[in-house]
Amino acid sequence: MSYPKFRESAARRGLSDFPLSKKAKLHLGTFFGFVFPRKRKAIAAAPFAEDHKMLNRAIRNGLYAEAFKKGDHATLRNFLSHYWSKEAEHFRSDWNKRFQRMFLQHDVSVIDELEEMLAGTPQGRNIDHLYEVGYGGGQVLEYLHDRFPQFKRLTGIDLGEEQVEKNKKAYDLERLSVVTADACDWIPENARPGCVILTNGGVFEYFLQSELEALFSEAAKPLAPVALCLVETVATDHDLDTERGSLIHGREMAFSHNYTHILKSTGFDIVSSSERPGDPIDGGGRWIRVLAVTGNADQ
Repeated sequence: MSYPKFRESAARRGLSDFPLSKKAKLHLGTFFGFVFPRKRKAIAAAPFAEDHKMLNRAIRNGLYAEAFKKGDHATLRNFLSHYWSKEAEHFRSDWNKRFQRMFLQHDVSVIDELEEMLAGTPQGRNIDHLYEVGYGGGQVLEYLHDRFPQFKRLTGIDLGEEQVEKNKKAYDLERLSVVTADACDWIPENARPGCVILTNGGVFEYFLQSELEALFSEAAKPLAPVALCLVETVATDHDLDTERGSLIHGREMAFSHNYTHILKSTGFDIVSSSERPGDPIDGGGRWIRVLAVTGNADQ
């Protein structure tokens, strides 16, 4: 499947892959960071603290450029985490619409496959907890709460503290809970065996490949039986047959991961994998849906 209309969502293998306007911002930001070293240091520590100031945004672009040229994915990951912990509330007004036009229209198919797997395999019949990473406005979590009454507990994990507090009041359901945490820390310490780990709408694109490898490895055996159910975005030109490493892509400079390869390498079997083009209203791009499972309940 090709995605010729969505070049903006392609991989960034070098500075030449950025649009001209973005390249200008990156170079200009580097210059301002050199002129204002103290401000550059402060912005590096809190890149979105004063996002309304043009100079701050310019210097932040310079920091992005520096990290990109060095291949410093950890710094880019830190910026992305800071952004979502501060800005998640701004997306609240669009979450219901995205739930309708993306999840229910296109991506609920992977939940259909999950339901079939839960009912038809030894692993599935022993899964009774669900953890949604980056659950945002909670619409998908509430939907799954109603659809899977057999789950003893459904937990939403998100970085946006203010949004989590609002969701605690909005979703007063006995089997549903929400926490403010980084999934890489919370799941290994708190998740129970016999679970589904779910993402929807692009979440793991903000995690490092090494973090996903560690998270999936730590889930594969200690939490078995466990299913991974992912709806993620990847670079439109990421060759998943030959490029196993993660790439920087798109406007946000997030990460395009080869999910099926990472899952297989950490002990999971792929139940299903499918793709679809994104709608222009959502920035276009390329979406991948993956269901993977490990852990035989009869062993």
